[in-house]
Amino acid sequence: MDLPEPSNDLAQLRAEVEKLRLDLNRVESLTRQLEGARDQLRRSTEGIERRDVIIREARKQIATLSRRLDDAQRQAFEAKTALHDARGTRWYALRDAVQWARRRPWRWLLVPWKVLRARAQAAPPEPEAPTPEWAPPAHVPARPRASRSPASLRVAAIVGSALRAQLGPECTLVTFGPEGWQASLEDAHPHVLLVESDPFANDGSWQGQLEKDGDADELRRLAAWCRSQEVPTAFWNTADPLEFERWLPVEALFDAVFTVDADAAARYAARGALGMTNIAALPACVQPRIFNARSAGRVARACFVLTDGHAADRRLWSETAAVLAAVKDTTDVYALPRVAVPDATAAGVRELAEPLSMLFRRYAVALSTPARGDAAGKIPQRVLEMLASGIAVAAPASPDVSLHLAPVVRTFAGADDAAAAINGLLDDDGARRHFAANGELFALRAHTPMDRLAAIASALGMAVDAHAERRVAALVLADQPDDAALALRAIAAQTHPADEIVLGTKARPADLEAAAGGGARVRVVKQDGDARPQRIRELARLASTPWVFLPAATADTDSLEQLILRAPFADAEILARATTDEAAPAVVRRAFVAERGWPDDAETLRRWSHEGVRLYAVP
Repeated sequence: MDLPEPSNDLAQLRAEVEKLRLDLNRVESLTRQLEGARDQLRRSTEGIERRDVIIREARKQIATLSRRLDDAQRQAFEAKTALHDARGTRWYALRDAVQWARRRPWRWLLVPWKVLRARAQAAPPEPEAPTPEWAPPAHVPARPRASRSPASLRVAAIVGSALRAQLGPECTLVTFGPEGWQASLEDAHPHVLLVESDPFANDGSWQGQLEKDGDADELRRLAAWCRSQEVPTAFWNTADPLEFERWLPVEALFDAVFTVDADAAARYAARGALGMTNIAALPACVQPRIFNARSAGRVARACFVLTDGHAADRRLWSETAAVLAAVKDTTDVYALPRVAVPDATAAGVRELAEPLSMLFRRYAVALSTPARGDAAGKIPQRVLEMLASGIAVAAPASPDVSLHLAPVVRTFAGADDAAAAINGLLDDDGARRHFAANGELFALRAHTPMDRLAAIASALGMAVDAHAERRVAALVLADQPDDAALALRAIAAQTHPADEIVLGTKARPADLEAAAGGGARVRVVKQDGDARPQRIRELARLASTPWVFLPAATADTDSLEQLILRAPFADAEILARATTDEAAPAVVRRAFVAERGWPDDAETLRRWSHEGVRLYAVP
């Protein structure tokens, strides 16, 4: 049987499809060009900002030198005036005439005449008016530039394996060795060069440059190249306060120096060339993607992990040994691989055969004791990892714990009090949950890699928003002024405020504007449809944040904070504190809601999870 020839309509449709495909390719090409232009503009803006910072610092230094020059000119004028007054006396004229006639005897006849005829000299000129003190120019309002996200940063890094695991998922991390680094950086166009005080950085390839008394010529060339390319450089000393003197020659090469020990910042500022460097305290951070509270169940015991730092200091180890002896009935002791275990405790110590993050998720309580390198101005990295893992922490009331972690750590006075502290956490479920929950929030609020990247970039002159990946818009449906006022009050009661609120209504927007108020970023949108998923989808398309918050009528006041703090690290589209009868409250990716909307029932949410939608349930 002969098949009919394709109709002209089909051929026309094919032609239109091909034309649309060409148009789509052209749009994609223009989009790529636009992104390239935006990136180039952003780099130019950052360069201007860095030059402004340099100019301001140079003006301050010039003003200081000008004041010193004015003081020197004033002192010179006073000395010249005193000399002029002295030369105008008769005794000075007699002395001058005698010296004039000593070698020529016939000149003695002219001495009386020379004495009587005093030599007239011009008075020294008054110095010019002193240079006025430099003052910053008056602020000129300008259109604010949007801060960039830490995820958009390209960081050229010479860092250890631990810091690379923390920063790598949150930015574009470019690592390289001492050979061929220039080609790598020219291809990467980094925004920042970051070097850590780790001699084994970048898999040990820079060991010859970073080891003690090493030859840092290649590192100097790297820093000089970055300066010529207007790439700011930063050095992060994560080993402070240990070996403070060792890193001073290396740190002098960088535009900014950061230290994990806040008490060391003043010592850096007093060190010669480092006195002109931008120096700041930057605490350690923890990666919630690695250390998090997800657990299949926790055993009602405590755990302790022995590290090299615990046994390196004899005095600190004696305190730790006394604590371990007091809590041996309730605490399991582990040692990191290749750690030399003291003989006194070797019998009860197991070698850790699993990742540290998994160990903290299996136990209800973690014990921490002081270790070598701890200081009053330093937050211990190991305690941050425990807190982020959702485990209750017990620790001696050492200066660092008392100053920084007292609200989220159960402290005890000594070995005698250690057993009571751990038993109290194991027996009191409420207290244990309180410390665990607040400790996790403490780590998530301000001690994530995104916070540290933003701090480094901001200190180097770049506007970076640490919360860019945690911005959230609350989507609210309300058709009556009373409903709108009630919903907005519930949103305002949240401990974590929404960055913007998009209010959808079928009534007149003017009727709800009074209820919305002017304090928050509230937009009232007129909607005509009745289907709730479709209305939520429309509101999500109007939001400007990466996440949207879908509140429930009975949501707790901390629901938004509990969800949004975990959102950037959960690797999921939906974070929900779901119940059996509703699918909210939840924090959802804005793009996902803009495409699918939001269901009216929890059954649809479960079906989505079976279809492959990634869902993270927050307890």
